[in-house]
Amino acid sequence: MKKIIIISTTLENKADAERIAELLLDRQLIACAQISGPITSLYRWKKVTTSATEFSLSLKTTASCTEKVKDLLYQEHPYELPEIIVQEIDHSSPEYSQWVHEEVQP
Repeated sequence: MKKIIIISTTLENKADAERIAELLLDRQLIACAQISGPITSLYRWKKVTTSATEFSLSLKTTASCTEKVKDLLYQEHPYELPEIIVQEIDHSSPEYSQWVHEEVQP
């Protein structure tokens, strides 16, 4: 079974998350996206501990499109240093996996 890749990032506002998700969907680089939030993020940035309200963006894609998705995220993400985390999924239902691979066009 072909594996699914989940790429996650966070953004300052829902509009940016929707804009990036729509770009990726239009280019058929992802099968779907989920936007969650608002969430509270606590982190250290430039030696200062801070917090921010953010939105989490989760993107479902294939291994063959991972680099293209990451490239677009780096180009379009408004943060100086965006969080871009890639996870390979070891198991999903065969039907869901097939759907993702049919929707994504490398």
